[in-house]
Amino acid sequence: MPDSYPGGAFETSRHLMDSAARLSVKNQVLERLLCLFSGQLDVDRLYNDILDIAMVALPCEASSVFRVDKKGGLTLVAARGRVADKVIGLKLKKGQGIAGACAQDGRPFPVSDVARDPRHAAAITKALGFETRSLLAVPVTHEDKVLGVIELVNKTGSNEFQRFETELIERIGRTAGDLLIRSQEKKG
Repeated sequence: MPDSYPGGAFETSRHLMDSAARLSVKNQVLERLLCLFSGQLDVDRLYNDILDIAMVALPCEASSVFRVDKKGGLTLVAARGRVADKVIGLKLKKGQGIAGACAQDGRPFPVSDVARDPRHAAAITKALGFETRSLLAVPVTHEDKVLGVIELVNKTGSNEFQRFETELIERIGRTAGDLLIRSQEKKG
C-alpha cells in the first residue's frame, strides 16, 4: 500500500474503511456459502439461498435466478423483491434480454443504465410495473457449462458496478453451479 494517497490522511482512512467493509462482506458471503456446502441440498431452497447471499454481497432492490433449459431458453425459478411473486416461471428465449445474453456468452453483464441497453427486455418490466435502472447478470456455471443466470436489479446507492462487486457475484455463480451439480448427483 502506498505511503499516502492524494488528499492525505482523510483519503487513506477512507480507503482503509472501504477495504475493511469489502472484506467484511466477502467473509459474510464465504460463511454463508460454506453453510450451503455442509447442509442438505434441496434445489428450490438452494436457488433462494443463493439469492439471499448475492443480495448480501451486492445490496439491491430485487434479484432473480434463471435456469437454462436444454434448448438454451431460460426459466425464472427464484426471485426477491416487490414483483417476485409475479415473475416466477417467466420464460425467456435463447439469447433474449440481458439474462439471455449472459447465458449465451457465459460472462457477466454489468449494466449501469438499462434504458440505454438494446438487450434489455423492457416490455417485460413495463408489464410488471417495475422500473429497472441497473442490472448485473452473472452466469451460474460448472466447469465452463452455463446452468443459469443470477440477476441483481437496481443496485442500492449507485447504479455503477465496481469490478470487485462483479467478481464476488461471479464467485457466487460458480459456487451455485457446483452446488447444483452436487445436488443432482445426490438425487441420482
